[in-house]
Amino acid sequence: MGAAGAAAGLPDGVILSLDKSLLYNIAIQLFNVAVLTVALIFLLYKPVRKFLAERRQTIRAELEEARAIRDEALEQKEQYEKLIAGIESEREEILRQTHKRAMEKSDQMLFDARREAEVIYSRAQAELELERENLNDEMKRQIIEISHMMAGRFVQVSMDRAAQDRFIEHALSEWSGGGNDDGEGGEGEGGDGR
Repeated sequence: MGAAGAAAGLPDGVILSLDKSLLYNIAIQLFNVAVLTVALIFLLYKPVRKFLAERRQTIRAELEEARAIRDEALEQKEQYEKLIAGIESEREEILRQTHKRAMEKSDQMLFDARREAEVIYSRAQAELELERENLNDEMKRQIIEISHMMAGRFVQVSMDRAAQDRFIEHALSEWSGGGNDDGEGGEGEGGDGR
């Protein structure tokens, strides 16, 4: 009712009356706001300023730390890139050396294989030559045996007994001076013919 009673004392159509009491109330309220503002400034301004200064300092420190970490990371990145480049060049060198050694070993193996092939070929040639000589000797021996048999048969057929005896004695006398091996064989042949 206080508000209704205050409004009842006003003339019709007037919402606000500018009288002394209203001005006095407004002045008191402005004074209160000013006092409260000054009090708040003294009470809150310094702590808020201090808080903001500390926050700025913390942000600056964090930024500095972030820059230091970034710089360190960039430095480590450069070191790693150099290390990787060094490893890459070392890898290339190792690959080149390995390839070179492999080629040398391959060349040596080819040389050894050629030399071994030449030795095997030479050995085979020598064996073939020896076999050829053995075959020639065997052929000569067989030809001699065949010739000896044919000569014995020829002599047996074309000579009479007296001529054979004379021929045998003559051959034995010649052979006894030169050796007994062929003479015994000839005599055996002649003996078979008798």
